[in-house]
Amino acid sequence: MKFLALSDAHGVYSHIAQLLFKAGDVDAVCVIGDITDFGPNALVQELLSLIGEDVPTLMIPGNCDLPTIVETIEESPAVNLHLKSFDYDDIRFLGIGGSNPTPFNTPFELSEAELQTYTARLLNDVGATTVLLSHTPPKGFLDAVDSRHVGSEAILHAVGIVDVLACGHIHEQRGALVSGKTTIVNPGMAARGFGAVIEIRPGESAKVTLIQS
Repeated sequence: MKFLALSDAHGVYSHIAQLLFKAGDVDAVCVIGDITDFGPNALVQELLSLIGEDVPTLMIPGNCDLPTIVETIEESPAVNLHLKSFDYDDIRFLGIGGSNPTPFNTPFELSEAELQTYTARLLNDVGATTVLLSHTPPKGFLDAVDSRHVGSEAILHAVGIVDVLACGHIHEQRGALVSGKTTIVNPGMAARGFGAVIEIRPGESAKVTLIQS
């Protein structure tokens, strides 16, 4: 299974076609939030028109998306993965959108208590091989802003349980690392031409290739 991870496009889709070209043949495209920059929700259709329908597109919202974007994704050709699971081949995908609280009062923020409830529910549904799409990074991993760790304690509980945790949110923390069995990936801002190709093979750690348009 090979998929393209995109995050933080913020309504800027000028790099999407080139990122798809650079990614090559993939089995799915995963959009990890901040599809828009405070709306409008109709941009979901614009992004999907660029991605096409050759392979499934799995989507979660980010903190800069309006909460109502969940319904827009649900009604689109994409798979709405927010607070849901989706089995594709031998991989179980789980998703949780929005973010933990920020200083900026963005539209789609959840308390740590809410994130804890949702994450615990999702982690009860892991498969033999599981990918978690979370707009918010786990606390302590790819989450540093001015030397402060701003990730979610709730999402941290997924580390060591899921095989891949693909996140975004913190624009400065593009990269990939491994903690225990979990490969944690921030593909970077799609708005700036960044993405990641993640390949999962049975019995092996995920292979991550960071790409740029």
